[in-house]
Amino acid sequence: MIKKKYCVIVNAVVVKDDKILICKRSAEEKHVPGKWSPPGGKLEEQGRLWNALEKTARREVLEEAGVEVKDKMDFLVNNTFCHAEDNLPVAAIVFVCYYKSGRAKPLEDTVDVRWISEDELDNFEFTHQNVKDYVAKAFEFLKKNKKTIKTTKS
Repeated sequence: MIKKKYCVIVNAVVVKDDKILICKRSAEEKHVPGKWSPPGGKLEEQGRLWNALEKTARREVLEEAGVEVKDKMDFLVNNTFCHAEDNLPVAAIVFVCYYKSGRAKPLEDTVDVRWISEDELDNFEFTHQNVKDYVAKAFEFLKKNKKTIKTTKS
């Protein structure tokens, strides 16, 4: 077996009506079961890599929560770290995505979904502190860019 040199993951902070979508991980999940985070997953794009990160974000939101997001998304943060269990470098890219359609519901790897406001952040146990931090950063991004977002979303 070839040991991976790194892993690329994408997280999608989905916004609808000034709220952000978070998902509760299944108890059967190997990594931080039962905790909350925005939808996301590993980059699995095969073939052409054009917009592979954005495609991954859209796919993960649909697979985990049944929600479609618009094509336009904004880069929020590079949340890169080394995985604690095996010291594997993880390039974690986080996008702010904008709700397009669908009713949020728990699907693949999730047991619950919620649209939360900024004042509800402390009511949930997130997978890691840095995940909670980038969700908070997304709320700040939305406040700073509210006028621009409303006029440019497509």
